[in-house]
Amino acid sequence: MTNPTIAMIPLNKLSLSPLNVRKTAASQEEDNELYASIKANGIKQNLLIHKSGNAYQINAGGRRLTMLERLLAEGEISADKEIPCIIETKKQAEETSLIENFVRAGMHPADEAEAFNTLEKKGWSREEIANRFGLTLNFVDRRMKLARVSPVIIEAFRANKLTLECVQAFSITDDHGRQNEVWEEYATSPYAAYPSNIKSALTQRTYHGNSKLARFVGVEAYQAAGGTVLRDLFSDNNSVHLADSDLLEKLAGDKLQAIADELAKQWKWVTVELEVAYDAFRSFGHVYPEPIEPDPALVKEFEDLETRLEALSNEYDEETWTEELQSEEDAASERLEEIRTIIANSATFTVEQKAIAGVVVTVDHGGDLRIEAGLVRPEDLPKKKSVSDEDEGDSAGPDIQLPVSTTRTIDVNNDPATDARKQQGVSMSLAEELRATRHQILQSHLAADFATAFDVMLYSMCFRTLRKSSYRSTPINVSITHAETWRNRDAIKDTVAARMLQATRDGLNVEWLSLASPHDFEAMCALPDADKQVLFAWCSAHGVIQQLATDTDANPVIEVIGHRMAIDAAACWRPTAANYWGKTKKDHAIKVARELIDDRWADDRAKDKKPVIAASMEQAFSEDPRAAAGLTPDTAAKTSTWLPDGMAFTGSFTERAPAQDYSSHDYDDDDLDTEDNEDRATNVDKAGDADPEDELQEHEQDFDEDGDIPAFLKEDAA
Repeated sequence: MTNPTIAMIPLNKLSLSPLNVRKTAASQEEDNELYASIKANGIKQNLLIHKSGNAYQINAGGRRLTMLERLLAEGEISADKEIPCIIETKKQAEETSLIENFVRAGMHPADEAEAFNTLEKKGWSREEIANRFGLTLNFVDRRMKLARVSPVIIEAFRANKLTLECVQAFSITDDHGRQNEVWEEYATSPYAAYPSNIKSALTQRTYHGNSKLARFVGVEAYQAAGGTVLRDLFSDNNSVHLADSDLLEKLAGDKLQAIADELAKQWKWVTVELEVAYDAFRSFGHVYPEPIEPDPALVKEFEDLETRLEALSNEYDEETWTEELQSEEDAASERLEEIRTIIANSATFTVEQKAIAGVVVTVDHGGDLRIEAGLVRPEDLPKKKSVSDEDEGDSAGPDIQLPVSTTRTIDVNNDPATDARKQQGVSMSLAEELRATRHQILQSHLAADFATAFDVMLYSMCFRTLRKSSYRSTPINVSITHAETWRNRDAIKDTVAARMLQATRDGLNVEWLSLASPHDFEAMCALPDADKQVLFAWCSAHGVIQQLATDTDANPVIEVIGHRMAIDAAACWRPTAANYWGKTKKDHAIKVARELIDDRWADDRAKDKKPVIAASMEQAFSEDPRAAAGLTPDTAAKTSTWLPDGMAFTGSFTERAPAQDYSSHDYDDDDLDTEDNEDRATNVDKAGDADPEDELQEHEQDFDEDGDIPAFLKEDAA
C-alpha cells in the first residue's frame, strides 16, 4: 500500500474521468441530499483523482463534482475554489473507482432514526433536518416514526433479525409492551415474521377503519365517543384501526336500534344483528311488497308532461325552434322517465303482511344500513292446506314464499322416539352416530342407482316449485329459487315467453301431488318417462338465473345453454317505443338506424322529437319491417332480428379459468409431478388459441344428437 498524496486542486481544473465505473445516475432525491450537505458543510470526503495533462480527472467523487459545479453555477462558490483531493496514478484509478462505489455501505436506518430523533430533541424541526441534509420531509418523517418502536425491536433490527418493513409494522401502536409481546412470539417461532402478520397480531382485537362497522358508525363519531385510534404510519393511505371494539359495536348497535324502534311500530317483530351469515334467512318464509296505486299527484304530473311533450312535437318547426324549447323538452323527457320508474316500482307491504312478518336490521358489507323486511318465522307460517283447497283458489291471507328446510327440528319434550331410546339406553350422541351411519349406507346405494336418484331429485324439485304452500322437508335437500322479477312484472306480462310458460304449465301431470306421502312419491315414480321429463325441465327452468350476456359477472354456462337450444330471442321479443326505444337516448336510436338501415333514413329522422323517433324505430324493427316501415327485404332481414347488446343467445362468452377445489380430493406425490404439470400448461396454452365457435361445437357433441333429451334420461340409459 502506497501513502496517498493529498492536494488542494482548483475546481476549474477538475473533470470527470471516463474510468469512473458509476454509469447509472443517482436519483434526484439523492442528488438533492448531497447538494444540501456540501452547501452546508463543504466537502467532507476527499475526491480521488489522477493527472491528465495540465488538469485532473476524478476517479471517485463524480457526484460531488456535479454538486460543486451546481454551486458554481448558482454563484455560491468561485471557479478557483480549492477542493481537497487524493492524487493517484492512472493505473490505480479504475480499481479505486470500483472499490469506492461497490464497497460503500449506507447508514443503518436505525442509526438515521436515532440521529434525527436526537436533533429533534435539540430543537430542530423536521423541515430543518430535511433541508440541512437535502432529504425529503417524507423520508425524515418515516425515519423518525421508528422512534415509536420498542428499543428491544430496534436492537433486533440492528442484529438483522428483522427487516425494515417489519420494524415499520410495529409502529402501528405506541404500546411497547404489546410490541415486545408480539416480537417474542415471532422470535421463538420457527416461522419468519412478515409485516402483514405483525400488523394483524397487533390489531387482532381491533376493527380496521375500512371495516363495515367503522364505515357505518364513522371514525369521527367513534373518536367523539372516546374511542382510541391506531394509525398505520407507514401506509400510503394512513389507514387506521379502531382499538375499542366494544365501544364500536355498542355505537353500531345503538344506531341500528334507533331504526329498529321505529320499524317495530309497524311489524310483528324486529331484531338488530351486527352480523348475519350468508344463509341466515333460509329458514324464514318471505312476503313481498304488493303493487299499489301511484300517488294521484304523480299521475297528474305524468299526464301533463305527456301532453306538453306531444304539443312540443306537433308544434316543432326547425326555423322557430329555440334552445329554451329544447331544454324544456329534454327536462320534461327526463322527468317523465323518472316518474315512469317510480310508478313501475310502486309497491309496499300490506298491513296483513306486516302482521305476520318481521324485519332484521343490520349492516351490509359496504357499511350501509341493510333492512331485510318481510321475513316470516316458521311458527308464524299459515296452517298447511290440502291441494284441493289450493286448487279452489283460497287466498285468505298474504301470499308467502315458504322457506327451504335445512335442519331437523324435533320437539324432544313430546317425541315417542326419544322416549323409546331413553328406555333402551341409547344416548343422543349414539343416535347421531347411527343416523350418520345409516345416511352413509343410503348415499352409497343411491349414488349407484340413476333411476331412483332421478325420481328422488325430481320429487324434491317438484315440491320446491309446484307446492309453494307446502312447508315440508324433502328427501333431498334441494333449493330452487325463482329469480326476483316482480319489479319488472309489467315488462314480462303477456309476452310470447309468458304464453309459452303457461302452455307448458297447463300440460304438466301434477295429479299425484294431491296424494299423501309416500303415496305421492310412488305415483310420481309410476309416471311415463315423457311426463317426468316435462316435469324435470319445468322445475329446472324455475331456478335458472337471470343475466344479460354482457353482464360483468355473467355465467358462461347460461350462454352455452341458450346456444345449445338455438333460442331465437328476436322471435320472442321486439324493441318497441314502450319497452325500449322510448327509454333510450335519441343518439343511440339514430346510430343503430344508421348502421342497419342507411344514413338517409337516419338523417331524415335525426331532428325529430324522441317520441316520433321511437315510433319510427318500432316500425322499422318490428316483426315485419317491410309492411310497417317500407324497408327493403335485405334491410328488413337485419332490423327484424336485431337485439340490444346482451339479449341474444350467441353462445359467446369470456373464458374463465376454473376455480381450483381441493376440498374433496386426496393428493399424493404423483399429483405434483413436474412433467405432468408442464404438459398441462402446454395444453392450456394450445387451448387458448382455439376458436370459441369450435369449442362450442365440440361441447355440443357431448350431448345426444337425436333430440333435445340428454342420453342419460332415455329409456336405454344404464
